[in-house]
Amino acid sequence: MLFRFPPIPVDLNDPTFLAWGNSAYAKHKVETRAGQRTVFLTEHTVIFVVNGIKLLHFPDQTITVRPDSVVLLKKGIYVMAEYIEEGLSFEALMIFLPVKALREFMSGQPLERPAVAQDASHFIIPVNHLLQEFRQQYRGYFERTFRGQEQLLSLKQQELLLLLMSSDHRQEVIRFIYSAVSAAPEDLEFIVRNYLLQPVTLEEMASLSNRSLAAFKRDFQRHYRSAPRQWINRQRLEHAQMLLNNTDRQVSDVALACGFESVSHFIRIFKKAFGATPQALRAKKAIY
Repeated sequence: MLFRFPPIPVDLNDPTFLAWGNSAYAKHKVETRAGQRTVFLTEHTVIFVVNGIKLLHFPDQTITVRPDSVVLLKKGIYVMAEYIEEGLSFEALMIFLPVKALREFMSGQPLERPAVAQDASHFIIPVNHLLQEFRQQYRGYFERTFRGQEQLLSLKQQELLLLLMSSDHRQEVIRFIYSAVSAAPEDLEFIVRNYLLQPVTLEEMASLSNRSLAAFKRDFQRHYRSAPRQWINRQRLEHAQMLLNNTDRQVSDVALACGFESVSHFIRIFKKAFGATPQALRAKKAIY
Protein backbone atom coordinates (compact mmCIF):
# COMPACT_ATOMS: atom_id res chain seq x y z
CA MET A 1 0.00 0.00 0.00
CA LEU A 2 1.24 3.48 -0.86
CA PHE A 3 0.70 6.17 1.78
CA ARG A 4 0.42 9.72 0.41
CA PHE A 5 1.55 12.68 2.54
CA PRO A 6 -0.17 15.00 2.17
CA PRO A 7 -3.07 13.19 0.51
CA ILE A 8 -4.89 15.00 -2.26
CA PRO A 9 -7.34 16.25 -1.19
CA VAL A 10 -6.55 16.51 2.52
CA ASP A 11 -9.27 15.46 4.95
CA LEU A 12 -9.89 18.71 6.82
CA ASN A 13 -11.37 16.71 9.72
CA ASP A 14 -8.17 14.69 10.25
CA PRO A 15 -6.58 16.17 13.41
CA THR A 16 -3.15 14.87 12.45
CA PHE A 17 -2.98 17.41 9.59
CA LEU A 18 -2.83 21.18 9.64
CA ALA A 19 -4.71 22.21 6.50
CA TRP A 20 -6.93 24.96 5.17
CA GLY A 21 -8.74 24.84 1.85
CA ASN A 22 -6.51 23.08 -0.66
CA SER A 23 -3.30 23.69 1.29
CA ALA A 24 -1.69 21.23 3.71
CA TYR A 25 0.97 22.68 5.98
CA ALA A 26 2.02 19.84 8.27
CA LYS A 27 1.32 16.40 9.71
CA HIS A 28 1.84 15.28 13.31
CA LYS A 29 2.70 11.59 13.14
CA VAL A 30 2.55 9.31 16.19
CA GLU A 31 3.12 5.54 16.04
CA THR A 32 3.04 3.07 18.92
CA ARG A 33 4.35 0.13 16.90
CA ALA A 34 7.42 -0.09 14.71
CA GLY A 35 6.76 -0.68 11.03
CA GLN A 36 7.90 -0.10 7.50
CA ARG A 37 5.85 1.52 4.76
CA THR A 38 6.22 3.03 1.33
CA VAL A 39 5.40 6.74 1.42
CA PHE A 40 4.68 9.09 -1.46
CA LEU A 41 5.59 12.63 -0.44
CA THR A 42 3.42 14.70 -2.75
CA GLU A 43 5.19 17.89 -1.59
CA HIS A 44 8.77 18.69 -0.63
CA THR A 45 8.99 17.99 3.10
CA VAL A 46 11.04 18.68 6.21
CA ILE A 47 10.81 15.93 8.84
CA PHE A 48 11.59 16.53 12.51
CA VAL A 49 11.79 13.42 14.68
CA VAL A 50 10.55 14.19 18.21
CA ASN A 51 10.76 10.69 19.74
CA GLY A 52 12.23 7.46 18.38
CA ILE A 53 14.27 6.90 15.23
CA LYS A 54 13.24 7.11 11.57
CA LEU A 55 15.03 5.06 8.91
CA LEU A 56 14.94 6.07 5.25
CA HIS A 57 15.93 3.30 2.85
CA PHE A 58 17.53 4.25 -0.46
CA PRO A 59 18.89 1.85 -3.10
CA ASP A 60 22.48 2.52 -2.03
CA GLN A 61 22.16 3.50 1.63
CA THR A 62 19.95 3.81 4.70
CA ILE A 63 19.95 7.10 6.59
CA THR A 64 18.99 7.47 10.23
CA VAL A 65 17.07 10.47 11.54
CA ARG A 66 17.05 11.06 15.31
CA PRO A 67 15.67 13.88 17.42
CA ASP A 68 19.04 15.64 17.09
CA SER A 69 18.73 15.88 13.29
CA VAL A 70 16.28 16.99 10.63
CA VAL A 71 15.87 15.66 7.09
CA LEU A 72 14.87 17.57 3.95
CA LEU A 73 13.19 15.42 1.30
CA LYS A 74 12.12 16.27 -2.22
CA LYS A 75 8.72 15.02 -3.28
CA GLY A 76 8.90 11.39 -4.34
CA ILE A 77 8.44 7.82 -3.11
CA TYR A 78 10.45 6.60 -0.13
CA VAL A 79 10.63 3.47 1.98
CA MET A 80 10.44 4.56 5.62
CA ALA A 81 10.59 2.68 8.90
CA GLU A 82 10.40 3.65 12.56
CA TYR A 83 12.38 2.26 15.47
CA ILE A 84 10.64 2.52 18.84
CA GLU A 85 12.05 1.58 22.22
CA GLU A 86 9.81 -0.65 24.35
CA GLY A 87 7.14 1.28 26.18
CA LEU A 88 7.64 4.44 24.13
CA SER A 89 6.14 5.83 20.92
CA PHE A 90 7.47 7.33 17.71
CA GLU A 91 6.62 10.95 17.07
CA ALA A 92 7.51 13.21 14.16
CA LEU A 93 6.52 16.48 12.52
CA MET A 94 6.28 16.59 8.74
CA ILE A 95 6.23 20.18 7.47
CA PHE A 96 5.38 20.57 3.79
CA LEU A 97 7.19 23.05 1.53
CA PRO A 98 5.36 23.34 -1.80
CA VAL A 99 7.17 24.91 -4.73
CA LYS A 100 5.12 28.09 -4.33
CA ALA A 101 6.43 28.61 -0.78
CA LEU A 102 10.02 27.92 -1.87
CA ARG A 103 9.79 30.40 -4.74
CA GLU A 104 8.32 33.04 -2.43
CA PHE A 105 11.29 32.50 -0.14
CA MET A 106 13.77 32.78 -3.02
CA SER A 107 12.19 36.02 -4.21
CA GLY A 108 13.02 37.67 -0.90
CA GLN A 109 16.46 36.15 -0.35
CA PRO A 110 19.71 36.70 -2.28
CA LEU A 111 20.55 33.03 -2.75
CA GLU A 112 23.76 32.24 -4.57
CA ARG A 113 23.20 29.63 -7.27
CA PRO A 114 25.18 26.43 -6.59
CA ALA A 115 28.33 26.33 -8.72
CA VAL A 116 27.94 22.64 -9.52
CA ALA A 117 24.64 20.93 -10.30
CA GLN A 118 24.09 18.13 -7.81
CA ASP A 119 21.32 15.71 -7.01
CA ALA A 120 19.74 17.04 -3.84
CA SER A 121 16.84 14.67 -3.27
CA HIS A 122 17.58 14.61 0.46
CA PHE A 123 19.77 16.20 3.11
CA ILE A 124 20.12 15.45 6.79
CA ILE A 125 21.48 18.18 9.07
CA PRO A 126 21.87 18.60 12.84
CA VAL A 127 19.17 20.38 14.83
CA ASN A 128 20.48 23.47 16.61
CA HIS A 129 18.73 25.18 19.54
CA LEU A 130 16.76 27.51 17.23
CA LEU A 131 15.36 24.58 15.27
CA GLN A 132 14.57 22.77 18.52
CA GLU A 133 12.54 25.77 19.71
CA PHE A 134 10.78 25.97 16.34
CA ARG A 135 9.87 22.27 16.53
CA GLN A 136 8.50 22.57 20.05
CA GLN A 137 6.43 25.65 19.22
CA TYR A 138 5.06 24.14 16.00
CA ARG A 139 3.72 21.07 17.84
CA GLY A 140 1.40 23.37 19.76
CA TYR A 141 -0.50 24.36 16.62
CA PHE A 142 -2.01 20.87 16.45
CA GLU A 143 -3.57 21.33 19.88
CA ARG A 144 -5.47 24.56 19.28
CA THR A 145 -6.77 26.75 16.48
CA PHE A 146 -7.11 30.50 16.39
CA ARG A 147 -7.99 33.32 14.02
CA GLY A 148 -5.25 34.00 11.51
CA GLN A 149 -3.62 30.58 11.92
CA GLU A 150 -3.53 29.94 8.18
CA GLN A 151 -1.55 33.15 7.55
CA LEU A 152 0.74 32.32 10.46
CA LEU A 153 1.52 28.85 9.10
CA SER A 154 2.52 30.37 5.75
CA LEU A 155 4.92 32.62 7.66
CA LYS A 156 6.21 29.60 9.61
CA GLN A 157 7.24 27.98 6.31
CA GLN A 158 9.39 31.03 5.61
CA GLU A 159 10.73 31.05 9.17
CA LEU A 160 11.74 27.42 8.92
CA LEU A 161 13.65 28.08 5.72
CA LEU A 162 15.43 31.06 7.32
CA LEU A 163 16.42 28.93 10.32
CA LEU A 164 17.74 26.17 8.06
CA MET A 165 19.68 28.75 6.06
CA SER A 166 21.20 30.20 9.24
CA SER A 167 22.67 26.83 10.24
CA ASP A 168 26.17 25.64 9.40
CA HIS A 169 24.70 23.80 6.41
CA ARG A 170 23.59 26.77 4.36
CA GLN A 171 25.05 25.45 1.10
CA GLU A 172 23.26 22.12 1.41
CA VAL A 173 19.97 23.92 2.05
CA ILE A 174 20.53 26.17 -0.98
CA ARG A 175 21.22 23.15 -3.18
CA PHE A 176 18.04 21.52 -1.90
CA ILE A 177 15.94 24.61 -2.62
CA TYR A 178 17.31 25.06 -6.15
CA SER A 179 16.81 21.38 -6.88
CA ALA A 180 13.25 21.45 -5.48
CA VAL A 181 12.13 24.44 -7.54
CA SER A 182 13.86 23.35 -10.74
CA ALA A 183 11.46 23.33 -13.67
CA ALA A 184 13.79 21.26 -15.84
CA PRO A 185 12.16 17.95 -16.86
CA GLU A 186 13.63 14.89 -15.14
CA ASP A 187 15.01 12.05 -17.23
CA LEU A 188 11.89 10.26 -18.45
CA GLU A 189 13.35 6.75 -18.52
CA PHE A 190 14.70 7.15 -14.96
CA ILE A 191 11.29 8.25 -13.66
CA VAL A 192 9.43 5.45 -15.44
CA ARG A 193 11.91 2.81 -14.27
CA ASN A 194 11.80 4.04 -10.66
CA TYR A 195 8.02 4.28 -10.35
CA LEU A 196 6.76 1.67 -12.82
CA LEU A 197 5.64 -0.79 -10.13
CA GLN A 198 4.33 1.85 -7.72
CA PRO A 199 0.57 2.56 -7.69
CA VAL A 200 0.95 6.11 -8.98
CA THR A 201 -1.37 7.73 -11.52
CA LEU A 202 -0.18 9.22 -14.80
CA GLU A 203 -0.76 12.66 -13.30
CA GLU A 204 1.49 11.80 -10.35
CA MET A 205 4.19 10.33 -12.58
CA ALA A 206 4.06 13.47 -14.75
CA SER A 207 4.47 15.62 -11.63
CA LEU A 208 7.43 13.55 -10.44
CA SER A 209 9.05 14.12 -13.83
CA ASN A 210 8.50 17.92 -13.68
CA ARG A 211 6.12 17.82 -16.63
CA SER A 212 2.52 18.69 -17.26
CA LEU A 213 0.35 15.68 -18.04
CA ALA A 214 0.20 16.70 -21.72
CA ALA A 215 4.00 17.07 -21.94
CA PHE A 216 4.50 13.74 -20.16
CA LYS A 217 2.21 11.91 -22.60
CA ARG A 218 3.91 13.57 -25.59
CA ASP A 219 7.46 12.76 -24.42
CA PHE A 220 6.45 9.24 -23.41
CA GLN A 221 4.93 8.55 -26.84
CA ARG A 222 8.07 9.83 -28.51
CA HIS A 223 10.42 7.74 -26.35
CA TYR A 224 8.48 4.45 -26.03
CA ARG A 225 6.41 4.58 -29.24
CA SER A 226 3.30 3.88 -27.19
CA ALA A 227 0.65 5.63 -25.15
CA PRO A 228 1.82 5.67 -21.50
CA ARG A 229 -1.16 3.95 -19.87
CA GLN A 230 -1.10 1.09 -22.39
CA TRP A 231 2.68 0.59 -22.11
CA ILE A 232 2.81 0.85 -18.31
CA ASN A 233 -0.09 -1.57 -17.82
CA ARG A 234 1.55 -4.06 -20.17
CA GLN A 235 4.84 -3.95 -18.25
CA ARG A 236 3.04 -4.35 -14.94
CA LEU A 237 0.96 -7.27 -16.22
CA GLU A 238 4.02 -9.06 -17.60
CA HIS A 239 5.71 -8.66 -14.22
CA ALA A 240 2.56 -10.00 -12.55
CA GLN A 241 2.57 -13.00 -14.87
CA MET A 242 6.18 -13.73 -13.90
CA LEU A 243 5.32 -13.56 -10.18
CA LEU A 244 2.30 -15.83 -10.61
CA ASN A 245 4.38 -18.40 -12.49
CA ASN A 246 7.35 -18.38 -10.13
CA THR A 247 6.04 -17.62 -6.64
CA ASP A 248 3.25 -18.69 -4.31
CA ARG A 249 2.19 -15.14 -3.49
CA GLN A 250 -1.51 -14.41 -3.19
CA VAL A 251 -3.16 -12.70 -6.16
CA SER A 252 -3.85 -9.63 -4.01
CA ASP A 253 -0.16 -9.43 -3.06
CA VAL A 254 0.88 -9.75 -6.70
CA ALA A 255 -1.50 -6.97 -7.68
CA LEU A 256 -0.05 -4.61 -5.08
CA ALA A 257 3.53 -5.59 -5.97
CA CYS A 258 2.85 -4.62 -9.58
CA GLY A 259 1.31 -1.21 -8.93
CA PHE A 260 -2.40 -2.09 -8.83
CA GLU A 261 -4.25 -0.80 -5.76
CA SER A 262 -7.54 -2.35 -6.94
CA VAL A 263 -7.40 -6.15 -7.09
CA SER A 264 -10.64 -6.38 -9.08
CA HIS A 265 -9.25 -3.97 -11.69
CA PHE A 266 -6.04 -6.02 -11.85
CA ILE A 267 -7.95 -9.27 -12.42
CA ARG A 268 -10.12 -7.68 -15.09
CA ILE A 269 -7.29 -6.27 -17.22
CA PHE A 270 -5.12 -9.37 -16.62
CA LYS A 271 -7.86 -11.56 -18.10
CA LYS A 272 -8.25 -9.18 -21.02
CA ALA A 273 -4.49 -9.32 -21.72
CA PHE A 274 -3.86 -13.06 -21.22
CA GLY A 275 -7.28 -14.66 -21.75
CA ALA A 276 -7.49 -16.06 -18.23
CA THR A 277 -7.75 -14.80 -14.68
CA PRO A 278 -4.58 -14.93 -12.51
CA GLN A 279 -5.98 -17.92 -10.57
CA ALA A 280 -6.89 -19.77 -13.76
CA LEU A 281 -3.43 -19.13 -15.22
CA ARG A 282 -1.77 -20.46 -12.08
CA ALA A 283 -4.06 -23.53 -12.01
CA LYS A 284 -3.31 -24.30 -15.64
CA LYS A 285 0.42 -24.12 -14.96
CA ALA A 286 0.02 -26.47 -11.99
CA ILE A 287 -1.66 -29.07 -14.22
CA TYR A 288 1.25 -29.09 -16.63
